[in-house]
Amino acid sequence: GDDYRLIDWNAYARLDRYMLRLFVAEEELPLSLFVDLSGSMDWGRPNKALTARRLAAAIAYVALASLDRVRLTVFAEGPTSGGAPYRGRHSAQGLFSRIASFPAGGPTDYARLVWPIGRQRPGMTVLITDGLGESPIEPAITALQQARQEGAVLQLLAPQEVDLDWTGDARLRDAETGAEREFTATPATQAAYRSALARRTDQIEHVARRRGLRFTRLTTDQPVEDMVQRTLRRLGLLG
Repeated sequence: GDDYRLIDWNAYARLDRYMLRLFVAEEELPLSLFVDLSGSMDWGRPNKALTARRLAAAIAYVALASLDRVRLTVFAEGPTSGGAPYRGRHSAQGLFSRIASFPAGGPTDYARLVWPIGRQRPGMTVLITDGLGESPIEPAITALQQARQEGAVLQLLAPQEVDLDWTGDARLRDAETGAEREFTATPATQAAYRSALARRTDQIEHVARRRGLRFTRLTTDQPVEDMVQRTLRRLGLLG
């Protein structure tokens, strides 16, 4: 029942036996990048949106160098495609320019990622977000599972969000909705803030892991090279 076209006639001439040529076909591994560029990402030192762009570009380059296809989507209130899938190292500069061209701003709506995620071929997906919008992240993560995606959720925060190392009175403005409120930073309110942030992070991690995705929390003061290595290890692409 073997295909006669696979017979190695040179080997037959030497050995007087029929031999079949065997091939190892390398399967392409599509990578989808979903990058949060909402208003809350345009904040921090170093800036979260800038770091997210650099992180996504570095992960994409690794995939492109391996001849895998990369699809880019940025999102805030809605998703925006980064164009046709990129493939090969030669297309990296086009992807870099494209991701740099998107401004950051607007509220986060994870529910609107359900449709573009559902259109993905089975493969790898990396979702980069701060996870701080009012919109629940569960619909997007559930969509990843239903689309048979393997991948990772990367929560990217600024050091100032993690530590909240200032005290005194301040007027805080929501970067996504524009709402303002007075706030007094005291040891008690700092502790309450850190507790709320930990609950939010734990919730995102719990949802991701329950859906079979990896999770890691990163801060923008980490070298991008270290972030990429951690991400690739989470995806099982590095030992």
